[in-house]
Amino acid sequence: MLTLSAGLLALGCRADGAPIDDDTGSDTGTGSDTEASDVPSPGFLNPALGDFIVSSTQYVPKDIVVQKITVGNTQLIIDGQTAGTLGPGSALGELTGDRLRIFLHGALALGTHTLQMASHTPEGPLFSAELTMNVTAPEIQLPRVWTELEPDPRDVGDALLVSGAGSDSLLGVLARGPVPTLRLYRADADTWAETPLLETTLKGHVPEAMAFAPGIAALALPPTPGSDISVVRIAYRRGMPGDAIVTHDFTIAPEAGIGPLQTAVDLSADIFGHAEFTMLGRPFLLGDVLFAEFIAADDAEIPHPGDRGIAYVRRSSDRSNWSPPERVPTAKPLDLDALGPALSLPHLSLGAGISVRLGQRLTGILSLSDAGAALVSEPGEDIDLLPGVPAVLSTISSNLGARTVAAVTPDRGVGIAFLGTTGKPDNTAVTVPREKLPDARITAQPAAGVLLGYSVFLLPYGDAAPVHLVFGDGMRTYVFPLVDPEPLSCRAVALMPSLGGNLDAPGIPLACLQGESLRVGVLKAGPAEL
Repeated sequence: MLTLSAGLLALGCRADGAPIDDDTGSDTGTGSDTEASDVPSPGFLNPALGDFIVSSTQYVPKDIVVQKITVGNTQLIIDGQTAGTLGPGSALGELTGDRLRIFLHGALALGTHTLQMASHTPEGPLFSAELTMNVTAPEIQLPRVWTELEPDPRDVGDALLVSGAGSDSLLGVLARGPVPTLRLYRADADTWAETPLLETTLKGHVPEAMAFAPGIAALALPPTPGSDISVVRIAYRRGMPGDAIVTHDFTIAPEAGIGPLQTAVDLSADIFGHAEFTMLGRPFLLGDVLFAEFIAADDAEIPHPGDRGIAYVRRSSDRSNWSPPERVPTAKPLDLDALGPALSLPHLSLGAGISVRLGQRLTGILSLSDAGAALVSEPGEDIDLLPGVPAVLSTISSNLGARTVAAVTPDRGVGIAFLGTTGKPDNTAVTVPREKLPDARITAQPAAGVLLGYSVFLLPYGDAAPVHLVFGDGMRTYVFPLVDPEPLSCRAVALMPSLGGNLDAPGIPLACLQGESLRVGVLKAGPAEL
């Protein structure tokens, strides 16, 4: 209690509006000028004591009646960590004079969380009673799911990529050939625009066969402070066996322009100088930082921990060049690999980071600190997910530190991990039984989203079988082929990063490559048929 009291007093020195951390997005104003006699002890009214239950698929806010709240001063404490005053703009919830509202988006981790409130006074914090939130698996029937596609193809291509969220969401269509071509489409309301935002050739582009994806990253960058210039950045893997990652900046507004093609990282970098064998993998863009998986083995025949790593480079403040490559650090020699997308439901417009595997067995999230340093976070409990084999991860991050992670391997392996990073989670990992999946290889990386609070991953199989949907409820997985109103066969499938699957009329914009034809539509859900 003394430690927590000191922490709350220290928070009184934070600037109003400063973020706590990536899980809350809330300020921590404490009202430190308020006299102690003017500040009552906050309390819960309904429930007043004990615990309450929340389903892991709940996506409507959880409301708790409270009293004696000093707005702008009283803070919420979750699992012993302050979440701030939950003022306007908080991604976690709202705290008013008579109500605590906790935002939920489904895809929660099973387990327990503690809730407490504290009001600051010069003499120290005044605490409420402590409540326990129990997150349990749902007992309702799974929703019915179907797809609706536009009648006519939008484009032709061989691979898809998706990045960003909201109005900055981009759908990329790669057409391979002697000179590969990439077309990018921006999100437009509840679909993607019919006209490409830009089209460019990717000279020397080489995909990475084990990555289930084209080895390309694209990102719509916000204007720099004091500027109205909007930029789209493209990064791609070039040469064999992945000699370099190159980037291209395209000015979109106020008028179109094309920047120079630049090398962000190549095998001549100092961090690869000791290796007998080196290779660069798929790039990822996160703000003005580029990440790339690499192999740098001192002995090409005998692998050692740390042979697989992540390089990252920073863009200069004027976005004119890249810094020398650095290696994402680990506390001890440890492999970092299996990069993949990560979708953050509470922070959809910001992005969650990048999925990464640690030691070829544990799942984590690669992100950036406020100072721009590369960070790797992982659940506190060791949960293996398809260890030791080449894989690609895809992560859905939800409220209260929940993560649902899918791992896909080239040999038809599909694993799902339900993880929590706060409270007392019931972490578990399950392997999807092969008899529930087609006897065919997955042809592209999974597409991730949330439908009526369930985590969902779409698995494409090309012409060999319909796309299969994997539901997750925090404990179990359910697998269904998408055959309504007709079988959906895709060599690659993508879902727009969206919370549309939790609306009254649930629907997530979908893109599918049928053969070489790009079909656009919606993944929809409704109550189960009786």
